[in-house]
Amino acid sequence: MKTNTALTIYNRYIDATTRTEKYQRTVIPAVFWENRKAANVIKSGLLAADQASVYVPFTAGINHLEPAAWQALTSKTGKWTIAIGDAIVKGDVTDEIEGSFTITSLKAKYDDVLIITSVDAQDYGSVGMQHWQIGAK
Repeated sequence: MKTNTALTIYNRYIDATTRTEKYQRTVIPAVFWENRKAANVIKSGLLAADQASVYVPFTAGINHLEPAAWQALTSKTGKWTIAIGDAIVKGDVTDEIEGSFTITSLKAKYDDVLIITSVDAQDYGSVGMQHWQIGAK
């Protein structure tokens, strides 16, 4: 499978101790990212309608868990998942979402910050072609 960039995924969860929303950042070094920059015209002006399809090879899935199994972990360090509602950024990003640095801050700092809207496992064909297909807006 061809790849063209790294992917940073921010997995969202509720901290059991503080009951606050937190994010765990994971960088996946080799994915195929396909952008679609667009805008919808509405009465009040233009509304961004950017989308992306991201293909993550199963071979990048070391320490990957399904969303329910990942959420159930008491220690999420070193593990990751792909879940609807999580944020993704094109490239290797080192910023942590915590304190005053939010998803909004991330969107202001980077061009390609999207929220996952769909995840499909494409588990057919040769091992080199098997992948997760992420849809994001």
